[in-house]
Amino acid sequence: ESNLATVTINLPGNGYTFTSADHVTFTAGQTSTFAVTVTGKPTPALSEDGALPAGITFVDNGDGTGTLSGTPGGTTGGIYPIVFHAEKNKPHQADQNFTLTIGQAPVITSAPGTTFTVGSAGSFQFTTLGFPPPEFSESGALPIGVILNPNTGLLSGTPAPGSGGTYPINVTATNPFGFDVQAFILTVDQVPGFTRANNVHLQAGSPANFTVTTSGFPPPAISKTSGTLPSGVTFTDNGNGTATIGGTPAGGSGGTYPITFTASNGVLPNATQNFTMVVCNSLVVTNPATTSGTAKTAFSQTFTQ
Repeated sequence: ESNLATVTINLPGNGYTFTSADHVTFTAGQTSTFAVTVTGKPTPALSEDGALPAGITFVDNGDGTGTLSGTPGGTTGGIYPIVFHAEKNKPHQADQNFTLTIGQAPVITSAPGTTFTVGSAGSFQFTTLGFPPPEFSESGALPIGVILNPNTGLLSGTPAPGSGGTYPINVTATNPFGFDVQAFILTVDQVPGFTRANNVHLQAGSPANFTVTTSGFPPPAISKTSGTLPSGVTFTDNGNGTATIGGTPAGGSGGTYPITFTASNGVLPNATQNFTMVVCNSLVVTNPATTSGTAKTAFSQTFTQ
């Protein structure tokens, strides 16, 4: 009786080589598939190391191929470096450094508005989610002295004198995977100032109207902070950056009335104006054609902006 022995001979393989590309790009929110392929005997097992984005998995198909697939989450944009391994017996192992890129359309995440001040340098950084980083553009008028950097999304500059106001614009962020548009309001504050003459002449007994005007943004409130008005004359803040001195100075109220106005809008410093109101009494003229009669001359003045 003979004893038979079974001998297993492991022939060396010819090594493994990855034949698929070492990178791929998927799009966030869209289902995609990529086949990983390897040559070499015996058929290797495939595995993956490294963090994959949410929604993406890798599966070894058992035939020398693998499948990278899935639907990347909506905010997974970025670059994911991973490593694929092919192995059967340790001497027959191959690695491939692989880059998975997830493209994601930009979404603007910064606030929809900001405030600059005339004459002072200001800046505002637009921020986004998405990959790759977008380019920025704007439609609508910006104040002189302020620009948007298309590469960085930085809104910056020094608003020019007289540019106080609101500037509604649309800001667009664009990359190869899409775009986002944000309605944005740049508010430019400006310190208040007075823009009308600092004096007025009125006639006692005659109705008059004078408008006090200012510059600045927001439109300043105007108040009379010192001085007394003649009887019959009032001061009214109109609530729109102007005020009205109006009325009929009482007879006999002639004289000089020093007044101080203050304009304030929350942007310091406040503005003050020393204002002088002169009231002339009515003239009395003797009529030479009569011995007892007199005639009064009077006139009505209206002062407007």
